[in-house]
Amino acid sequence: MATQYGIQLAVHLISSHFGNLVAKVCDCLLRKGTLTLANIIRFTDLPPQQVKSCILVLIQHNCVQAYAMQQEVGFGEAPRVITQYTVLFYNILHQLRFAKFLAIVSEELDKECEEILEGLLQHGRLTPEQILDRAKSNQSGEPVVQDSLRESFIKLVRARFVERCPAPEPFLAPQSKEETPARKRGAKSAKLVEGPQTIEQRAIAAAAPMDAKRFSVIMNTGTDVDDSPNVAVGEKRKQDALELDKESGASCEKDVLWRANFEEFVRRLRHKACIANVKTRLDDGAAIVLSAMLEATRSEETKVKIENSVPLSMDTIFEGVMKSEAGRSMTLERVRSSLIQLGCAPGVTGVAESYSVDLKNIIELVQNDEE
Repeated sequence: MATQYGIQLAVHLISSHFGNLVAKVCDCLLRKGTLTLANIIRFTDLPPQQVKSCILVLIQHNCVQAYAMQQEVGFGEAPRVITQYTVLFYNILHQLRFAKFLAIVSEELDKECEEILEGLLQHGRLTPEQILDRAKSNQSGEPVVQDSLRESFIKLVRARFVERCPAPEPFLAPQSKEETPARKRGAKSAKLVEGPQTIEQRAIAAAAPMDAKRFSVIMNTGTDVDDSPNVAVGEKRKQDALELDKESGASCEKDVLWRANFEEFVRRLRHKACIANVKTRLDDGAAIVLSAMLEATRSEETKVKIENSVPLSMDTIFEGVMKSEAGRSMTLERVRSSLIQLGCAPGVTGVAESYSVDLKNIIELVQNDEE
């Protein structure tokens, strides 16, 4: 839930970037909660066309998510489908971190990748063609290599710094009465394992593509089919069919919108804060071990705010430590000592010992230092 000061900051950011009208619509959604278009018009007292334009700007910059749901009407009447708009409060605040996001890409990838990301942060959502056209226009006076730009874009996707945009308006089916949270058995009093999701949380989850699609990219490389007469007729048909599939896929990809993956950037910043805290509070060795553990398991983290790192075997941890120049001077015994410093009690996964770090505790220490 956004606080009063949080709402004021978010509205100020929107006003600075997109003007007072868009800020007024954003303020309405932050204070009133999820609303239909008709209710936004009623509460803001703005003309319908202006409200529509403001909502489109907020959606373009990943600050609002639309979703459709079924609304019951009077007795004997068929239910109707309405569109609701929910504001994404933390996405608005991420605008304060854009410089840090660019610094991460500059440090881990290269200048070309940084420029592509900068375009996405400025424009919110772009198609691959728009991304490449913008990158080419910015490289004035230098010969532009299309393949190089494509490769830079693919690097960003592989690093999960860039993702496909969510569905524009997912439909939320009505929940049945049976769809209640699971309860723990065996307790003296039944407790809910996890609270029920809000409608807004369900909408965001429904809009998000599966990971396999979210970070999947097909870009037309312009590869020609072999038209030489030596190719057998049957083989030529197969090649033609494959080429048609590729062209169809590339054609569909032209319309796919991409955006910066805020979730991944926040994860990287969180990891950096943990490593810096450990380096200051403990020593370089513990920081190297923690960095290796987080690097090895980053893709397996299911959410940003995990409380404990993904368990790893000693062999995997030592292998990760050896990948860094500073880590190559560490012995196995030194790594074990660093794990003890980090408070890692060995657990058992299968037949091997595994180690996990209490990240929640480190983050609390970081927050205490900031106060």
